[in-house]
Amino acid sequence: MKALIVYGGWDGHEPRQVSELLEKTLKSDGFDVERSDTLDAFTDEARLLTLDLIVPIWTMGKISGEQANPIFKAVRAGVGLAGCHGGMCDAFRDHTEWQFMTGGQFVSHPGGD
Repeated sequence: MKALIVYGGWDGHEPRQVSELLEKTLKSDGFDVERSDTLDAFTDEARLLTLDLIVPIWTMGKISGEQANPIFKAVRAGVGLAGCHGGMCDAFRDHTEWQFMTGGQFVSHPGGD
């Protein structure tokens, strides 16, 4: 099984550290894991289609169509998508298709904190 973890964006969610933790967990479950700190890791559609799992850990930021479209195609083709907290659902606030794919969008912490 193969997984790609792409991490970055706002440092407050500690994307590098979370990516390391998830890499360790996935490897213990038998995954071959690649980590990348650039959204350009998403641009190779053919490579994404060979994966079993994509794990975005990117809080806030912007994603281009060139970077996002291959992910959408891979997920539609059956590649798994997993994420946590703001690393996936607070990734690209102005990208509606990303929000539809992830099934949600961060709005606020309870109580507005």
